[in-house]
Amino acid sequence: MKIVLITPGQPAINPRIVKEADTLTKAGHEVTVLYSYWIDWATEADNSIFKNAAWQHQRIGGTKTANKLVYWATRMRFKMANLLNSLVGNNFGMAELAQARCYTELKKEAKKIKADWYIGHNLGALAVAVHAAKYHDAKAGFDFEDYHREENSDMPLHEKRRVVYLEQKYIPQLNYISSSSQLITAKVSLNFPSFKNPVLTLMNCFRVADQPAFRENIPGNELRLCWFSQTVGKNRGLEILIDALQQINDQSIHLTLAGRCNPDMIGYIDQHAGSIRNCIHLAGIIQPNDLPEFAAGFHIGLALETGFSTNNDIALSNKIFTYLLAGNAVILSETSMQDAFNKEYHIGESFKPGDMNGLMEKIMLYKNRDILNKQRAYNHKLAAEQLNWEKESAKLLAIVYK
Repeated sequence: MKIVLITPGQPAINPRIVKEADTLTKAGHEVTVLYSYWIDWATEADNSIFKNAAWQHQRIGGTKTANKLVYWATRMRFKMANLLNSLVGNNFGMAELAQARCYTELKKEAKKIKADWYIGHNLGALAVAVHAAKYHDAKAGFDFEDYHREENSDMPLHEKRRVVYLEQKYIPQLNYISSSSQLITAKVSLNFPSFKNPVLTLMNCFRVADQPAFRENIPGNELRLCWFSQTVGKNRGLEILIDALQQINDQSIHLTLAGRCNPDMIGYIDQHAGSIRNCIHLAGIIQPNDLPEFAAGFHIGLALETGFSTNNDIALSNKIFTYLLAGNAVILSETSMQDAFNKEYHIGESFKPGDMNGLMEKIMLYKNRDILNKQRAYNHKLAAEQLNWEKESAKLLAIVYK
């Protein structure tokens, strides 16, 4: 079959679309990924992904340095569409144009490719996938990596109305829906009780093929903690972590933060870390393909979500599955989804969001190397045998073949 995957962002910031493209291609399908520029740093990461990709890819809508006229024109249109959407609502196509900078261009290119399936990732691609599928009398799917209706706690009312409008307009026309967590699946199912096609959960697991060998003995006497994201910043649960480490005040506990660290966060670390400042290390951006090997050099991975929005509370982040693949013990906050996940799979120690004493207790527990190494070995095996993309992707393939 021919399958078109669509995202208004870039592959490097959407691991799910990369994994789906790899899986569908390996299964013998002809896959094209349509995407548009989002941020500079992801371009290098995209190129790294493309070197090993057996699927086709096409960037739509220009960048700051390539097809600049198109890029700036679509940016201007996007800003105008957002302004008009806030003033006049969702009519006259304003909702679609305000949701993705390259909505028109993505739809045009998707229609040029006659395919059997059109699958959207991120809300800006939902309408594109449905329109292209109708145009070619094909099938359409959509992936909820996030719960878009309540993605941010401070979402303006007109934006929430736009999200609900787009979902209500296009979701009923889909042939399947997927999501990244069981609780997002439950929310979407509740919103669309009359949707009769499959609604499935595809967890953000990674391939066993990418699993590093288990490092039973990590060199050095330090207890090594790691946390990573695209951005190292405030309101990510890091403030309580820095304060907890400062209170513990143990020079043998080291923390590495990977990602782009903004000045506010550097200032916070400098101000609050005190005597353990030299035990906190900034690793910069680690390319997605290199993250499992990077994480394998640490004992503990941290998942510190604060539950600041409904989406943050019910999502299950990529980093947890990277930690499992790498053989890290996990310390995670008890958001609704993370708490349920840990109770089911027992991947580590949890604490209530905001409970610094609870976090300190869990860090100190893993000073016991017997407890630590038993958990690490268990997690590495769990990823190899159960929580991996090879198993999760079977659900996607079953839908595509229906």
